[in-house]
Amino acid sequence: MGSELHLFSMLCGAFAMAGTIASLWTDCWQINSKGSVVLSTRCKGLWRECVWDKFVKIWTCDIFGSYLNPHPGSIILTRSLIITSSLVSVVAFVFLLLGFKHFSVCHESLTKHQFLQLSSGLYLLVGISSCAGVVRYCVYVYHVHQHEVSLKIPGFPSFEYGYSLWMAVGGSLGAVTSAMISCYEVNRKKKTKTTLNKEPSESKQAPGTETVITYV
Repeated sequence: MGSELHLFSMLCGAFAMAGTIASLWTDCWQINSKGSVVLSTRCKGLWRECVWDKFVKIWTCDIFGSYLNPHPGSIILTRSLIITSSLVSVVAFVFLLLGFKHFSVCHESLTKHQFLQLSSGLYLLVGISSCAGVVRYCVYVYHVHQHEVSLKIPGFPSFEYGYSLWMAVGGSLGAVTSAMISCYEVNRKKKTKTTLNKEPSESKQAPGTETVITYV
């Protein structure tokens, strides 16, 4: 049961790592909603804005002129949190692999126990930072959308949450799940080790007893 649980934790950890990295790589955090521009699909990300022309069938991306230019604080905060989550998730996944009992690099149970503890803490950090970045970006998009709606401009393109944001959400959930499973494994191993230490050895005799040898 322990191996299957650890494998499931590794699967969640890999999903968390892939989700956070893919949210940066795809960079489509907003997408134009229905009824805006019919002949094209527009994606806004943390780094660029892209348009998919359905007639010509090509992607055209406009990268921000300079990363040093003033940007909304929500964008900068989300960038920092998602980049941090992506980097930390890679380290956490490596520790999770080293903590697997069938992994041949490390054979000492105490070291594997420490690797699981580090992995659990790092994945918890990944989940919290990703969740904070996603929530802050959602609030930012909501306020911008409400402002655009209040202008009442006919044909003005309206945006909704894109697939990159949902990848980040999935990565955050995967990281939290992996952290919880790793924490459970650490506590279970502690209890098992304590129970084994308390149990008397079968080879030891009870106090006050003597061995009598009878010769016939």
